[in-house]
Amino acid sequence: MRVNIQIHYNIEGSRGLTRGEFNLREQDIPKFAYDWIERIKRETGYRKTIIEKVIVDNDKDIKEEVMKIGDIISEDNLPF
Repeated sequence: MRVNIQIHYNIEGSRGLTRGEFNLREQDIPKFAYDWIERIKRETGYRKTIIEKVIVDNDKDIKEEVMKIGDIISEDNLPF
């Protein structure tokens, strides 16, 4: 199925948005979004990154599902 994914993020105070349209099965969407977030973090030098929203088809926020996949650190649970 064709899905639109938007990732809203904040990297050290600079907000950004990346989006795209992909052919994915519904169960693969959270893992794909997680991998995409990891790529963003890698490309920006692993600076402090806060994921604000992960929107699918301009409707559903799946941020919680994506955060369960890996250890995406939010502003409220820094390890130090």
